[in-house]
Amino acid sequence: MNRTHRILAATTLAVLMSAPLPVFAGGGGRVDVAGLGMAGTFVASSRGLDAVGINPANLAFADSGGPVFLLMPMSIHMGSDVMTYGLYREYFTGVQTDSGRVGRYLTPSDKQKILDAFPGGVGHVAGDAAVRPVGFSIPIAALGVFALTVTEEAAFFADVPKDYAQLILMGNTPGSVYDLAGTRAKASWTREYALSFATSLRPPPFLLTLQGGISLKYVQGLAYYELNRMNSSLVTGNDGILHGKIDVEATSASVDGLTGGGGTFSYFPAPAGTGWGMDIGARGGITDYMTVGLAVTDIGAIHWGRNVIVARTDSSFTIDDPLNADQRNAVERASRGTNGPGSPFTTSLPTTLRMGVAVEMTKLPFFKKMLFGEMTLAADYNQGFDDVPGSTTRGRVSLGAEYRPFTFLPLRAGVAFGGEDRFNLAFGLGFHSSVFDLDLASENLNWIFNTDSFSYVSLALGMKIKF
Repeated sequence: MNRTHRILAATTLAVLMSAPLPVFAGGGGRVDVAGLGMAGTFVASSRGLDAVGINPANLAFADSGGPVFLLMPMSIHMGSDVMTYGLYREYFTGVQTDSGRVGRYLTPSDKQKILDAFPGGVGHVAGDAAVRPVGFSIPIAALGVFALTVTEEAAFFADVPKDYAQLILMGNTPGSVYDLAGTRAKASWTREYALSFATSLRPPPFLLTLQGGISLKYVQGLAYYELNRMNSSLVTGNDGILHGKIDVEATSASVDGLTGGGGTFSYFPAPAGTGWGMDIGARGGITDYMTVGLAVTDIGAIHWGRNVIVARTDSSFTIDDPLNADQRNAVERASRGTNGPGSPFTTSLPTTLRMGVAVEMTKLPFFKKMLFGEMTLAADYNQGFDDVPGSTTRGRVSLGAEYRPFTFLPLRAGVAFGGEDRFNLAFGLGFHSSVFDLDLASENLNWIFNTDSFSYVSLALGMKIKF
């Protein structure tokens, strides 16, 4: 394949990929910074405001005897199962020479190694971000603990077949077929107002203690995007003639001022969608040192009806002379498609089943004599039920530990298997006083042991003021 054909093929690919995509990106969120330091292990071990959105029963274990205010806890997490740091460093940073770094020429084996990085032939890219601008709790004697929180979440994911990379690396050689039907993409941006309550209940005979909790949520949808259909393909015959098909449909909804909506953007706009949700949870003490937790979170849905736009493209083109300007322009004309108003639609919240157990090791006689300070070990299993941004239907098992050599210095670590990241190591720490708590965590520290396998990044930071 000559250089002209390669440039034309890459341009065609870019058009096929970008035509239906919106300009906003999103994320899905987690704001329990302490739990993230334990690799997302928090169903039985979280406490106070950290438990909102995870297991509302744990809100009963208040952070203090009075009101508690959160100061903008936030987290960000993104990555890909294709582009590891090792792959990027080896093939996309050039080669060092006496005159500086120059581009690297990829050999056939280099190209094949890049293509082999797509697991099952499809690469997955995902990201989420969350911030809780408002959060406070207050205990009321003889009743329980109430909390009010506002949480902003954004998330996206995309499945990208390796045919995209193969076209760019190998070109549209005679007899080549590139099928892009495996492409998927979803993104969302939501704002959640939650009223939570937790209290102690009369335990059954097999438990020493029992707490129950519930969160009622009003959810505003600020933006949503979904690639409904991608049946595009590029086929080059043995005669060198390129036949392209663009069959794409995408749906979006947004507040005014974003993609698909007119007007000026406001931080408190009329929402593009609204819905209701609920979390329910319980925590039971089996012994004085072992507790179990069970919760179902985000039961509900969002109905989207504002600025709903459907983008469609269904056309084809043929290129037998790359030097012909009209034929090159035909690629762009074929991708334009139409944008029009769509019908209201409903999406599910990221409903998740959460189960966990926590053990206070220093309450065990044997370990109490061995350990200086306090230690908690915990294990969780989380199972999502909906294939939506910020969630996954792939189950996740995690193990976490928190060691407090001094009451003001919690140190946390954990490991998780499954879920979005498949495998990750986490670490976190905090500085706690009688007035405030400051916590920092990352749940993607695999690079400490193997830099080349590094492909996901995350960071979380939070602070509480206690009265």
